[in-house]
Amino acid sequence: MTTETGRAAAPVSVAYVPQLDGLRGLAVVLVIIYHAGYLTAGWGPRPFPGGFIGVDLFFALSGFLITTGLVGQLERRGRIDFGLFATRRVRRLVPALVFAVVGVTVLLPIVGNKFDFDAVRNSVIGSLLFVSNWQQAAGWHYQFELTHTWSLAVEAQFYLVWPLVLGAASALRVPRRVFAAIVLLAAIAVGVHRWRMWTDKAHFLPLYIRTDTRADVILLGCLGALAVAWGWLGPAAGRRLRVPVLLALGLILFACLEFETGDSRLYHGWFSIIAVSCATLVVAAVLDPEWVVHRFWRQPALIMLGKRSYSLYLWHVPIFLFVAEHMGDRPVWMRLVVGIIPAAALTEVSYRFVERRFRYKPVKA
Repeated sequence: MTTETGRAAAPVSVAYVPQLDGLRGLAVVLVIIYHAGYLTAGWGPRPFPGGFIGVDLFFALSGFLITTGLVGQLERRGRIDFGLFATRRVRRLVPALVFAVVGVTVLLPIVGNKFDFDAVRNSVIGSLLFVSNWQQAAGWHYQFELTHTWSLAVEAQFYLVWPLVLGAASALRVPRRVFAAIVLLAAIAVGVHRWRMWTDKAHFLPLYIRTDTRADVILLGCLGALAVAWGWLGPAAGRRLRVPVLLALGLILFACLEFETGDSRLYHGWFSIIAVSCATLVVAAVLDPEWVVHRFWRQPALIMLGKRSYSLYLWHVPIFLFVAEHMGDRPVWMRLVVGIIPAAALTEVSYRFVERRFRYKPVKA
């Protein structure tokens, strides 16, 4: 991409931004509260029926961080090292996923009430090949304990395409403003496409989990990263985003309290509003780190959860389901304790002995 002259802020360094780990922690907390419905069934309404919006925050974070790394490669080397990128993504995603998929498959005949070979086969293959979202959208028989891998599939499929798009734009010397406009238009097109695909609540699932209907929030995270990396947004812009950040937090809280996954309002505009809100939180946290709201994201507990969010995301759903199957008539507090403790323990094992071992192994750059 060509470098455009003109007035711009100095690029903001994002080598490591602890508040982004804090936002990851927030995202996984929302998702866990949402899935805690498996443990608290029959105990009144869920406190956050829209906690699935934590996945949108994960998407915005992924788009921002992946794009930041790729643009950094372009600026340092003039090209993207696709082999290095792929190696890092595999080490980040695959070992912990394999550990979880194998673990769930082993546990199913031991502590699960149902073991359907076809469902397990489809789920294992789809999860490990990162196509589970398309399988589920097409109505394949799927093991419920692994259905949440749809979001990993969306991200992995995006990782296959986005580096090629950035590399091609750089090789063709597409002007930066033109490329940014294309990305913005693509995000808008996804929202329109999702709206037009809506039929009724009974058929919402494909719209909820397909890559072509959920990529707008990732694209907006990418767009935010481009604006920061290219110096279009700096600390002054971060301060101007303080009111929008409060508005974004309010909108996300409202959505968490108000929506279920099949609510038609999500697909008729609210998913787009949530996407903008999540991207705003991510970009503002980088630009204005010392504001009190963004300092909150640096709370040690949130950062700890954020660092473990991938393993925690993988393990909490199957464990919650196993507990719900066997303790459905037990007191709610007991179900919560029995669900959270093994989920936390397996998360820690996965993070310490699988995820970190592979993720932080030196990679030749």
